[in-house]
Amino acid sequence: MPQYAKDGAAATNNEIDQQAGNVKLASSEDRELYIDTKTLNIKVVDTQTRTQWNSLALDQGSSDIDKSPILIKFLGKDGALYEWDAYKFAIQNQRYTLYEIDNGVQIIFDFFESESYRLNEYVPQKIMADHYQEHFLDKIEEKLQEGAISDAQAAKFKDSLSLTYQYDREHDLYYFRFAGLPPLSLVRDLIQMTKSIDYTTDMLIEESQLHDIAVKITQPANFSITMEVTLDQGDLVVKVPTYEITNENDFYTMQNITVLPSFGMAAASKVAEGYILVPDGSGALFKMNDFNGRYPEYERPVYNNSYYSTLYELPAFPENLTMPVFGLYYTDQAGKSMGHMGIIEKGAELGNIKVQLGVEDTSLGGAPYNKVYSSFDSMQFSRVKVFGPYSDNDARFLASTGVIDVDYTVRYKLFSSKVEYYDLAKTYQQYLVDRYNLSYSYDERPKLFVDVIGALTLEKRFLGIPYEEPHSMTTYHQLLDILKDMENINAVVNYKGVFNGGLDNTIGNKAELLKVNGSKAELLQLMQHVEGSNQQIFFNADLMRVTDTDDGFKPKKHALHGFDGKPLSIHPYNYATGRFKLYATGHYVIHPLYLSDTVDRFIESSSEYANIFVNDMGAMYYANYKDNEVIDPVIANSILQNNLEKLAQNKTIALDNPNSDKLAYAKYAANISRESSNYGTMHASIPFRQLVMNGLTEYTTLNVNQSSERSQYFILQALELGSIPKFTITHENVDILKNTEYSEYLSTEYAVLERKIKEIYEEYSAGIDKIASKEIVGHRMLEENVFETSYASGKKVIVNYNKYPVTVAGHQLDALGYMIQ
Repeated sequence: MPQYAKDGAAATNNEIDQQAGNVKLASSEDRELYIDTKTLNIKVVDTQTRTQWNSLALDQGSSDIDKSPILIKFLGKDGALYEWDAYKFAIQNQRYTLYEIDNGVQIIFDFFESESYRLNEYVPQKIMADHYQEHFLDKIEEKLQEGAISDAQAAKFKDSLSLTYQYDREHDLYYFRFAGLPPLSLVRDLIQMTKSIDYTTDMLIEESQLHDIAVKITQPANFSITMEVTLDQGDLVVKVPTYEITNENDFYTMQNITVLPSFGMAAASKVAEGYILVPDGSGALFKMNDFNGRYPEYERPVYNNSYYSTLYELPAFPENLTMPVFGLYYTDQAGKSMGHMGIIEKGAELGNIKVQLGVEDTSLGGAPYNKVYSSFDSMQFSRVKVFGPYSDNDARFLASTGVIDVDYTVRYKLFSSKVEYYDLAKTYQQYLVDRYNLSYSYDERPKLFVDVIGALTLEKRFLGIPYEEPHSMTTYHQLLDILKDMENINAVVNYKGVFNGGLDNTIGNKAELLKVNGSKAELLQLMQHVEGSNQQIFFNADLMRVTDTDDGFKPKKHALHGFDGKPLSIHPYNYATGRFKLYATGHYVIHPLYLSDTVDRFIESSSEYANIFVNDMGAMYYANYKDNEVIDPVIANSILQNNLEKLAQNKTIALDNPNSDKLAYAKYAANISRESSNYGTMHASIPFRQLVMNGLTEYTTLNVNQSSERSQYFILQALELGSIPKFTITHENVDILKNTEYSEYLSTEYAVLERKIKEIYEEYSAGIDKIASKEIVGHRMLEENVFETSYASGKKVIVNYNKYPVTVAGHQLDALGYMIQ
């Protein structure tokens, strides 16, 4: 197993006095970096515009979280998850140390528990009824009469007791009604009650002994966490190395760390107009000051990194976060504009992005600041059901990875003047170019992308006895006929079901053809035709997924294991029930330590095929959770990256819906959605992802013929963004797939689709010819679901995604209409 290459903590110079005040740390690219040694506010100043970005909100009335550079969560062996802020548990007690480092500062936070929030250390799990009356209710009344507590406090304490305890008439006692942990607010109220009514630890122990319950008083939690803040070429860079964390009490494990939750925040009272950007699906904007109490704060994992703990549940959001970025930009009421974009540079495999929308009047809920920030899981865990994910028995055990070595790093790009989402997209695009040594390329030709279904496995019966038989929906010869019929179309073909058992594939350590698709001579004839035409063909390969285990693949040894310690078999969802179809054919994911050997063998075996569509490596979240054999997501993703790099060195590859850290390897990125998850407080879906990818790789739409949207919807994407329209086709009639596991291919027969395919291509081709470019140089939203794209040729395209006509710039656009200027 590869070892994580640690950056290591920076070399320190002098210690900085806590009473030094505002200290200048570094200068770079007309920017200056400061720290206030008393509050730990990090400030960046643009020396030209005097724009300032602060990491803390220090206004009167700011919360402890607003005044904290980091927040932490840690998991106890009791299964409880605790959350601390740096202000309360470190800064206000001056439990931190500052050191000078090159171009910045190293901050060591010494988090210390001054007060426990473990409820079992304050009140008994069981208490006799007369003691409940004497020690709790009577004492509350006594303290109320003495004036030690108020009427409101007395009522709150009684409500808390009634919510916590249930009366057992048979044994004349009260017991905890909670199977797990009560809400933190209730815990705090009960702890406050015990202090107010003088209920002591000795009384707790004495009561618990009556019921044979042992009381364990846990040692306080104490963590030391290192954070480094530097100025690099005008960017603010923040790093938290998890291997530098020290823990004085092994009862707890550090689980999550939030980095600069208040950096660049925008006060609701000062914002005239502003937006928050998240990479949800194609991208989404939240409008500032749009807090809505009906919707929880938006928080999502990057790269769907909570997948293995939630995979048995129907996804709550239809789109994933495929880019580790977030941004904020606004204009204040004085007309000053500014913004920033955070890029998770290292550790995105563990990252989360959170949005907080502000509100001027907080009396009805909400916060006074608009924020967007990231956190990361320093340890992943899951509460696994003992008797299976869908068991009615809720008995669980805790499985975890332990602390994962990572240099979690966030780079903040800073903007001191007015910017829009297009500017943020171009900034991230340039970042990818610089980091992966990419170059811009624009193929101006109109193209059509076609998924072609080849061999799959159908269940048949002989004398009532079921058996499985491979069947080709499109043979080599049939595909050749289709491509000849499409000779005037620049088609890019992804031929699926060619290797290793077809769609129900065996392990991909070879490139074994299926006879059911035709002879080798017919395949060569197909390839020769493509080489002499304006078309391309990619052969689809599953290198991580294994459906058919008959070819030497042993799940217990060769498959990825989930949190339950068992080989993970992933099945299709039944959207009616929100559960896996456990009766349907599932697939395994190859164990990370066997992936390199599999890819090496495939490269050797597939030497005749220059173009490979890799079906499963672009967006796969990868890890292994078997106890004593944990391969954390950071290490697993490095294995995946190394193998993609090998493939790209030997092949031209296309990827299905790739994450941004995989874009460097892809000639084509297929199935790129134009939608976001449309969460309740989202303002608009924007094509941030496509704008970033423009010129870095060619990208397709989702399938025109397998969508509930009209085909015109995909024409808009093609002309707005240079996206390639995409179809899924078969030569054979799809009736044979009814009542099979491939029934989703309900409208794929080429003979039926031929006219529609040619019409779409003809309209798209005419539009691209008129635009005369695919290089996007500007993009903006004119009104809801109406967008304008500016191309390098000087042409502009205005598209209307609404299902009704609109009038913009003096022109009327039909529903799902467009205009080329």
